[in-house]
Amino acid sequence: MDAHATAQGSPIATVNPYTGERVREFPALSAQDVGRSIDAAHRSFPNWRARSRADRGALVQRAGRLMRERKEELAHLLTLEVGKLIDSSRAEVDLASDILTYYGEHGPELLEEQPLPVPEGTAVLVNEPVGVLLGVMPWNFPLYQVVRFAGPNLVLGNTILLKHASSCPQSALALEQLFTDAGVPPGVYTNLFVRGRDVGEIIDDSRVQGASLTGSERAGVSLGEIAGRNVKKSVLELGGSDPFIVLDDHHLERTVYAAFLGRMGNTGQCCVAAKRLIVLADVYDAFVTGLHDRMSEVRPGDPADPATTLGPLSSESAADLLMEQVRDAVDKGATVVLGGGRPDLPGAFVEPTLLTDVTPDMRAYREELFGPVATVYRVSDEDEAVALANTSPYGLGGAVFAADPERARGVADRLEAGMVWINHPTASRPELPFGGIKRSGYGRELGDLGIAEFANRKLVRYVDADAPIAEVLG
Repeated sequence: MDAHATAQGSPIATVNPYTGERVREFPALSAQDVGRSIDAAHRSFPNWRARSRADRGALVQRAGRLMRERKEELAHLLTLEVGKLIDSSRAEVDLASDILTYYGEHGPELLEEQPLPVPEGTAVLVNEPVGVLLGVMPWNFPLYQVVRFAGPNLVLGNTILLKHASSCPQSALALEQLFTDAGVPPGVYTNLFVRGRDVGEIIDDSRVQGASLTGSERAGVSLGEIAGRNVKKSVLELGGSDPFIVLDDHHLERTVYAAFLGRMGNTGQCCVAAKRLIVLADVYDAFVTGLHDRMSEVRPGDPADPATTLGPLSSESAADLLMEQVRDAVDKGATVVLGGGRPDLPGAFVEPTLLTDVTPDMRAYREELFGPVATVYRVSDEDEAVALANTSPYGLGGAVFAADPERARGVADRLEAGMVWINHPTASRPELPFGGIKRSGYGRELGDLGIAEFANRKLVRYVDADAPIAEVLG
């Protein structure tokens, strides 16, 4: 514990999920401090907006370079705070840096005004910033989740208030310092150590113009309600229960490996993880055997050790919740093909678990499983696969595997999801829009769509001063 620590028990704290050690705590900001931060963001907006897009983009690019330079420091911080495997932490730093670089380089051109065809004169859509935005971010990807919101909006000219998850405060501070060191002026990007219950008051503030949340469905419902009653734009990226549909045995070993990576990446703690593996009957047995063999090779241990292939979940409470869902399924008749318990190790570990015979009366059928638990479903044909995939209240991503691209595309087109990948597990790239439908939220991040979510798409119509008014009104 250091000089910044508060009394034991602060909810804003680094707790190592591998050892259970409470490493560092931080006090929540007072209401007065929050108000001052909002005021600073509001007052800094006119000057930040007045800078050229190229200038703002250059600073965001510089932040991307600094992130690469600090890769090891940041990666070890992610592993410490959320238990991420060290190689996965390094990969997250790379992706976050790529996002900053992409928007720093391409953001200005993505924001160019758009001419509209009109019979006379000119008309253009102009992308302008709206002001202060609040970002509410989760713990599972402490860098990536933040920069996909902050990067494009900084280039656009908005100013950012960032409430990160209470379990990764040092990652939050490292990001704030990185933007400061890149040359982003005071007040333009501000980290807020606040509790979840304080978010509503921030959105209520008239100086805040919009909010984006990545997190649980419950948190999204709350934020969306508050933003709605204030008539403020919001973007929500919530839970997912993504289908992974296997239509044939073409390159089955590759397909099994893709399912393994799609389910076990980030210890299964990913919104777009392959959570429901839906396999046609003639491939089912071979697929389950192959996946069993892959998952059996996983070994838990210290996430900072490159030899470890399974890290802990983010917290003991997360492990307890996942085990409750597994036990509910088993008690109601699900078959445990692999795992099903917790290893005899300290830390928030759950065994790699493979379940079959999951039925609609089980929590595992209808709830998101956030951890290393795979459920496999046998279906008779494409229609049954699509119907099962679409029973979920979520609609974030999905994947379809098949040798015939037309067949795969036909299934992809019928899935109720914001994103579908064919012959690859659902992933994320800076240039590709990311987001869902149904209970998975609304709006898009990344790509050309992401930079426009919090833009005022202003119409500017020019008509010659000598043109008859009646003709224009007609």
